[in-house]
Amino acid sequence: MKKTVLLVFLLSLIALTQGQKLVKVKTNLKGVMAPVAGWLDVSGSKHKGIWVSGEYFVNNKHVVTSTMNRYKDADHFVYTKSSLPAIYLGSSASADYDGDGDLDIVVTGLNKYNTPVMRLYNNAGHYRYKIDNQIFDPVIEGSVTWGDFDHDRDFDILATGKDANNKLTTTIYNNNDGTFEELVTGVPGVYYGNADWGDFDDDGKLDILVTGDVGGHPYTAVYMYRQRKYIKLNQNFLPLKHSYGRWGDLNSDGTLDFIVSGEDENGYPTCIIYSNKKGFFTEVPTVIRGLKNCYIDLADYDHDGDLDIAMCGESLERSYTYVYENLGGFRFKDIHAGLPGVASGKVKWGDYDGDGDYDLLLAGVTICYNFIAEVYKNTINPVIKKEVPSSLFNEAVTPDVDLGPYYYYVFSSCYCDPSGGNNKAYHLYISNIHKEKRKYHLTYTYNNLLMKQVVNWPHADRGHRLSNGFETYKEAEESRKQIIESYQSTHYIIHYINW
Repeated sequence: MKKTVLLVFLLSLIALTQGQKLVKVKTNLKGVMAPVAGWLDVSGSKHKGIWVSGEYFVNNKHVVTSTMNRYKDADHFVYTKSSLPAIYLGSSASADYDGDGDLDIVVTGLNKYNTPVMRLYNNAGHYRYKIDNQIFDPVIEGSVTWGDFDHDRDFDILATGKDANNKLTTTIYNNNDGTFEELVTGVPGVYYGNADWGDFDDDGKLDILVTGDVGGHPYTAVYMYRQRKYIKLNQNFLPLKHSYGRWGDLNSDGTLDFIVSGEDENGYPTCIIYSNKKGFFTEVPTVIRGLKNCYIDLADYDHDGDLDIAMCGESLERSYTYVYENLGGFRFKDIHAGLPGVASGKVKWGDYDGDGDYDLLLAGVTICYNFIAEVYKNTINPVIKKEVPSSLFNEAVTPDVDLGPYYYYVFSSCYCDPSGGNNKAYHLYISNIHKEKRKYHLTYTYNNLLMKQVVNWPHADRGHRLSNGFETYKEAEESRKQIIESYQSTHYIIHYINW
């Protein structure tokens, strides 16, 4: 039996490796949490470098670091001296604000002296960045992004977060021939959230999606740009904190929808997609997992003409990193990318090797408290079906919904003493077969029953593992039996959670 299980495991591992769409490449990046990170534009080259800044701890010592890598070949990055700051708890964004043909960088964050900073860095070529000594109001724990909000053909800055006096601000810096003028927006400042620009009503002016904590309260709202000022859209959205939102044409109908994920007022991680119908937003059911303290990035990673989703963050039980493929019509599918789940992290799309598809940069802290900063190469080599015009500011994504008439089971494992004592052993808890009546129904039910049986079992928003959906009860039961046999062969004690 042990030989059979080992063979099945090895065959599964080979199949998984061969079918892996995102493959880790070699870098010389320092792993961090609370990262400020991004892809670097290299003048005259289709290749990109990487910059990762953030914090980590070693022997109880707090370290703030900045590392930069340059492209060597499709499978390797090598160290180069960083000309960008060592900061954390901030944000960065790239755009050619001075019109010289390369991408410059604006950054926000906290330096090693616990001083908030906001700086603009001009791309001087060959991985060198020089400070532009313009003055900004520095913020942390928020976001910064570029966009031409006033439609005058240059890049302006939108920043939100907490300033040096703990005041929450959302500020626009208007670009006037390379000089930035601070404007009052009337949009509330948020922290542990973000503000994103997008023209949802197609009037040529950028509107603002804002979500996060407004001083102890969750908040989500859309502000329209009208007559040189921002006015709140008269529509209610689910308030979220420790959240992140993105504009994107998620159903490819030519108008901007948006996706937002975070913690609701009851503390539950929640993800919602709002569909734009002639300027009115309607909530769309989605299978995308709700995460808090999250980050979301959108890009057409498989080059099929619609926007796919990369996101990282925390559920109530652990951290996750997901890639969802857009199937059209607000339907999304988890591609099971096998990426390490990270908390206090970021995940960003970018075509580092110039082959026409989007690769992935991931940084944060894993459930095992490992600090990581990793690059994953996109290996799908997609057939290019059509070109989709890209916005200067928006990378969009698409959601999926159908639960289907499928059969599932839920299972979890632990090394614990179910009675709360010190007699620890390996235990597997597995449910019987059920249909999913509504989103998360099975795992909520499972966890409620599990918490009654196991002392100090933590509250979770979903079961630790939900099986794939099976079209027949028989197929689901056969899979369930294989799981049980596999765990029994490695001396797990099996417990049945039936209802």
